[in-house]
Amino acid sequence: MRTCVRGALALITIVTVGCGGSSPLQPDRVNSAQSSQAQALSSSSNGMATSSTMAAPPATGKPEIDPTYANGTTVYMIGPHLIVNARATQPNLYAKAEELYLVVYPQGATGGGAPITLPSGYQPQCNPCFHPGLPVQFVYHDHVITGAPGMGNNGTAGEFKAPWKIILLMYTPEYSGAKNFTPVKSEAELDAAEKAGAFVPINQGGGNPYEIETGNVLICPIVSSHA
Repeated sequence: MRTCVRGALALITIVTVGCGGSSPLQPDRVNSAQSSQAQALSSSSNGMATSSTMAAPPATGKPEIDPTYANGTTVYMIGPHLIVNARATQPNLYAKAEELYLVVYPQGATGGGAPITLPSGYQPQCNPCFHPGLPVQFVYHDHVITGAPGMGNNGTAGEFKAPWKIILLMYTPEYSGAKNFTPVKSEAELDAAEKAGAFVPINQGGGNPYEIETGNVLICPIVSSHA
């Protein structure tokens, strides 16, 4: 997220550990090329990216509001407060924080900083977002949260809280490049896409090989798109 996630992503290299109508890929189709890509991405997330692979800092000015998927719909988030390494420094808060997923598109290294359009016609919510310190592999991404106000307890509003913990995933090129691709827009769709092999295993050896947990917490309220 241009504003809400900017600070957290700048610190990924310090504190990391470690949809819809598209055609599902089976996990056993993750090939050696994807494995190499996963190793490179994991290295970037663990502070090994050089200045030539880091995204440029954004222009200063009025904070921007970021579109975000929640329970299949689009909501908007903004929030300036970042708690660095909250997993270690504020474990109780971290344990109560809901997930905020950055679902990354693999065009980061080849997109050249220009907006991209996938073969399906879809464009990422961040297209791109140049967060300070963020490796270029992650600049094209969507945001997915567990809930938002006004959806009712059965629509995940019961899970809505101000603190969010940041988790990274990356689509495989085959999955996001399919002509019938649709992005994940809810936590349930994300879980199903993981089982279908839609993501690169960027955290090999971790409890969930498809997710990198940054350890940071953001305080990001849902706001109007005109705020």
